[in-house]
Amino acid sequence: MRELGVLLSYDMKRRYKDGFLIGYNIIFPILLTLLLGYLLAGSYGKEFTSYHYYSLVILPFCIAMAMITAAYVGKEEAYKKTAMRFLYAPIFKTQIVLSKLLSCTVIISVCNIIVLLFVKLVFQLPIYGEFWAIIFLLTAEAYCFCAIGMFIGLGMKNFIVIKNIINLPLCAAAILGGAFYPIGTMNDKLELLLKLSPLTWINQSMFRYLYDGDRDYLYKISLILILIGTGFTLLAIVRFRKEEFIHGDLPGYEK
Repeated sequence: MRELGVLLSYDMKRRYKDGFLIGYNIIFPILLTLLLGYLLAGSYGKEFTSYHYYSLVILPFCIAMAMITAAYVGKEEAYKKTAMRFLYAPIFKTQIVLSKLLSCTVIISVCNIIVLLFVKLVFQLPIYGEFWAIIFLLTAEAYCFCAIGMFIGLGMKNFIVIKNIINLPLCAAAILGGAFYPIGTMNDKLELLLKLSPLTWINQSMFRYLYDGDRDYLYKISLILILIGTGFTLLAIVRFRKEEFIHGDLPGYEK
């Protein structure tokens, strides 16, 4: 446990000093909400505004994109010339994986709280007593997507290639989940296609909880996300070998 605590402290310092991670999970969702909310203001009413809609759907999309950050963090030692330290240090691979995963999840969750407080105050998003339930869902999502990203990243050889591959399904999931524009249909086949996106389920759970009072659905989706994240965490631990830190290719870092 002591080794895990030391590693976690080390990784937490790296994460909160990461300007890209902080900016992408605080500044980017706020700016995107402002932009889309302004452009589509005429498509919504006064009680439920475009800013309310995008405040709820943009944040899960940005959290999903954290999969790319987690993939990078998984192989970070290979790029920052610290691989040999980890290779010879008396630490277990489980401690390495958990430290990286928890540091990403915690920092992204803190960013979520900041963004949600901002949209609540500025856009008057009516979440009041539901604030922490929404945070619980978003934290479960952050854990799930970071675990998937960590699983992918720990075994990758080239971050740029993996990043480009991951981007495609994430953007497709965002479109199907209504992150950029709400999508609804009576067509059964198209409805099935929309439900293939995990963001569809996450967004629906928030709207059903806030506007229909369906608390059970939100917690059910949260539990599913946690279980999926736990599964990928175990897979990452089983698959990972410290020797993989020696191999990695990222433009800008000379080995």
